[in-house]
Amino acid sequence: MSGPVVPRFRTRLSAAFVLVAGVTSGLLALGSFLTIKEYRFRTFSGHAEDVARLGLLSAPSDLSPADLDSLLDEFRARAGFETVARVGDLVYSSSPDLGASDIPAALQSLPEPGELAQARVTVRDTPYLVVGGASVRGTSELFFFFHRSHLVDSLRQFGNVLAIGWLASVAFAALVGQVVARRTLRPVARAAEAAQSLADGLLETRLPAPADDEFGAWAQSFNRMASALEDKIQALSAAAVRERRFTADVAHELRTPLTGMSSAASLLGEELDSLPERGRRPAELLIDDVRRLEGLVLELLELARLDAGHDDVQCEPLSLSEAVQAVLRTWGGEGRVQATIPDGLVVVADRARFKRVVSNLVANALDHGGGEVKVVGRAENGTVALDVLDRGPGLSEADIDRVFQRFYKADGARTGGGSGLGLAIALEQARAQGGDIEAGNRDGGGARFTLRLPAAPPEVPVLAPEPADLAGRDGDGVPEATGQSVTTRYQTRRARSRR
Repeated sequence: MSGPVVPRFRTRLSAAFVLVAGVTSGLLALGSFLTIKEYRFRTFSGHAEDVARLGLLSAPSDLSPADLDSLLDEFRARAGFETVARVGDLVYSSSPDLGASDIPAALQSLPEPGELAQARVTVRDTPYLVVGGASVRGTSELFFFFHRSHLVDSLRQFGNVLAIGWLASVAFAALVGQVVARRTLRPVARAAEAAQSLADGLLETRLPAPADDEFGAWAQSFNRMASALEDKIQALSAAAVRERRFTADVAHELRTPLTGMSSAASLLGEELDSLPERGRRPAELLIDDVRRLEGLVLELLELARLDAGHDDVQCEPLSLSEAVQAVLRTWGGEGRVQATIPDGLVVVADRARFKRVVSNLVANALDHGGGEVKVVGRAENGTVALDVLDRGPGLSEADIDRVFQRFYKADGARTGGGSGLGLAIALEQARAQGGDIEAGNRDGGGARFTLRLPAAPPEVPVLAPEPADLAGRDGDGVPEATGQSVTTRYQTRRARSRR
């Protein structure tokens, strides 16, 4: 359950590590590129202006066409730039690829003689930095076209190097992040596994705590918690064992004197009519209390057997409608309970235990539910559900949480003269058959108790129980079926689990 949590957090931690490294290195690479680019362009521009200024100073005041061509050839010999000269309406160029139309619009109007202006332009896919100025000693205007191709190419190469370096740094950060996250979260994964082991019942699980750091202190605290939890659970288990043993011992010790008291009460009951009027009422009270005490002792003995798990659970396929009708006939509740169970619902249940559960639920509904009780069966997600509904005051939230506790009696109208063990016994008997019971309230008012039992596979032969098959209210074994053919039996020993 906790296994996938650590990898997801490890991924997020690695991603955060990569994000920080990527953003930091990316900003550093971008800043470096912009700084170098600005520096290179400024240096190139300054050099171009120096060359252009020298060119303007070296130009004579009056240039004939022949002198102008000679000057342009001299400029070309210096390499690195081309020159376009404009004298009035005449234009001369050191390159046939450049002409007056290639002069940038920003340089059509030049500043005062001796001053320079520059602009960037691309002519036939070739980038230039154009520096122009008017001759100080003449009327000519010179425009120097400096190639920027090598500058652009060098900056592009520099940008590619920075991008490759950034990708390499991100990849390295991802690798380092994975290693760091794995090493850092390894104690967390161990703690998750240890917690899962504790949840599975391995109370001796402990964490190694070799490191003298925060995780080491955490492991030591976890081990102390696990030790305290183990001691507490062992103490509670021992107390539960003592409680079950005490209940069983008390019930067994009370059974012998109670047998004599029951016999005496029976004899006394036969002589009630012959007793004086003043002694008859106390005798009736005594007989009733002996019967209640006898029922309580029998219920305690039944709970002791359930807790010990000594009784075999012999489950077989039963028709739900016929089994419920048989229970109601033998128990005497058929005329007071309305049963609505569709045909074809088949449960896998122990007959005696099934009768015990249904009898307890119906008796509880009749005692506390206002007299109107319904039993409704339905199929539900691979199980068969049996709802026992009444029209009483219903259950409060506190009652729903505690109604199956032993000796618990709800307040108000649902408090009766019972021992408070009937529903607890019903729940244990249902769980012994692989089922469960849920308490709640029905729509329109009243309580609802839902018994869920496993549904039988459709190919299994179904046993139609007779009333004698479901006789017995103490759950002592399974009576032999009479008059039926041989059927498939699911004889299993189910571990009695407590919720």
